[in-house]
Amino acid sequence: MSERIALQLGACPWAPSRSVRMIHELNYYDMPTEGILKRRLLPSYYFFACIDGVATEYNLWVYSAITWAEARQLKRLEAAELRRLEVGLLVNRPLVVAMASEDGGILHQAQVQISDHLKVEEPKLARQAWQRVQEEISAEAGAIERMAYC
Repeated sequence: MSERIALQLGACPWAPSRSVRMIHELNYYDMPTEGILKRRLLPSYYFFACIDGVATEYNLWVYSAITWAEARQLKRLEAAELRRLEVGLLVNRPLVVAMASEDGGILHQAQVQISDHLKVEEPKLARQAWQRVQEEISAEAGAIERMAYC
């Protein structure tokens, strides 16, 4: 499996950098909300999904490195089987979470790993991811405030 995906600020969440392209769309709601990305030069695959705020100004996206076999399986499954596999791709793996806005694209990103020995539910996943993004934004704001101004 490859490393975490590198995102570019301002990019659309479903096209998060010039080094990747979407090879399969799994869900769509005014924009692609779930799909499979492939890195252009060295083939690596990533699952992405909008996990919160799909119909609001700000939304939360998650990216997980996946294997070629997992990408093939994602393409074949539907409905409940697809949802079970998707949740499994987000638990106990290194993830990149991005906060995006309708007009500004990707505004912030954080690296997370969500560990859960019990069944993970999507609302719980979204809460944990939002919490991590808020913590990082607060830490960055605090660091800027503490900087000495010349």
